[in-house]
Amino acid sequence: MLSFAVLAAAWLFVSDIHLNPVAPATPPARFGSDTNAGLLDSALAEMRRVDPDPPVVVIDGDFVAHHMDRERVLPTIQHIAQVFGRAFPHAQFVIGLGNNDSPCGDYGVSVDGAFLQAVAHAWAPLVNRRNAAPDFARRFAHDGFYTARLPSGIEAVVVDDVVWSPLAHGCGPIGDAGNAMLAELGRALSVVPAQRRWIVMHIPPGVDPFTTLLFAHRLAIVPFLNGGYRSRFEGLAMAAGHHVDLVLASHIHRFAYRILGVHGRNAVPLITVPAISPVYDQAPAFLTVDVAPDGTVRNAEEHAWSGVEWRDIGGLRTLGVDALNASELAALQQRLAGDPALRAIFAQLYGGHGGRTEINEGNWRAYWCAATELAATPYRDCLGAGGWRIITRRGFIVLGGVFIAFVAAVAAAVVVIRRRARAA
Repeated sequence: MLSFAVLAAAWLFVSDIHLNPVAPATPPARFGSDTNAGLLDSALAEMRRVDPDPPVVVIDGDFVAHHMDRERVLPTIQHIAQVFGRAFPHAQFVIGLGNNDSPCGDYGVSVDGAFLQAVAHAWAPLVNRRNAAPDFARRFAHDGFYTARLPSGIEAVVVDDVVWSPLAHGCGPIGDAGNAMLAELGRALSVVPAQRRWIVMHIPPGVDPFTTLLFAHRLAIVPFLNGGYRSRFEGLAMAAGHHVDLVLASHIHRFAYRILGVHGRNAVPLITVPAISPVYDQAPAFLTVDVAPDGTVRNAEEHAWSGVEWRDIGGLRTLGVDALNASELAALQQRLAGDPALRAIFAQLYGGHGGRTEINEGNWRAYWCAATELAATPYRDCLGAGGWRIITRRGFIVLGGVFIAFVAAVAAAVVVIRRRARAA
């Protein structure tokens, strides 16, 4: 375990709680299920044990269980605000919305509605502690966007990037919400001075390697965000005058990293926060993060539930990363390319060291490429998959085979019909 001296100043990163309030409370939820009361209580107890008084708690979206009845969404989010507020009465909270945190179904987007107003009201006392986010209630209630001043000279800029997903839909009239969110982000990042900025979002930019491998069967490259929005977001994040030092995301339920603009100047590191919910067979986990007085992230440690006990399973230092920045992650990327033993360690951290091992020596490159190649074409090139746009060479072969089979079936049907007509 990390020493108390380190953890006393550590920040707490939590995501994808996915609480199901109607599930049996005990025992703690097992792999394949969303979080129940028993698992949430256990996770909170472990957070308080390893990090009893964190200066900052980040909860990066997806508070509610998958496929939750709509009338339970808001009360569940309000309940989570209450229990976290009691657990950490001095912490400043940074919260964002996920794709499940919607009054109208998965990937539903709200603008200027009663739902966002109620969520803002529930969280405002925690987010605006010590007047750190005085405009939180007003701005969040509009579309989920806001900014907050954090310790160590860091400004958090929180966006609801669900609106940039190809799956997004409005819970009502939302106008041009995707472009409006980009405009808000651009305005916030252009305000000077700022020592350091963190962008907090739920869905990471780039390719979804899991879906690309297992659901699309390598026939197509599956992106998380609409390509146009993703590209413009990256441009804003990497602009030299915007001082973005870190992007926090989640959604994939795993502890991982990405590097925006790794091939150019002003590259920006991104980490994904692991999930409390074990619904995708990964171990429930959260991060304690060592933030220096100057805002440098010196380490992030993962704490995971094995199904029996919570354990500190390692983190950035375990991977040989001395500070969370783009150059350190780029060096890690190079080491992973040639070191199977290091890839095995990363795979254990990725799955929580107790959950299903998603990365193996047969598929590691698909995940490795996703860390730096955020658009479909360079990702395909990294994989050596060929093709055009999001369709791989294999995809074209399969589609071609399906088309030929369809044409052959139609031709055969025409022949049969004509023979029957002649016979009649």
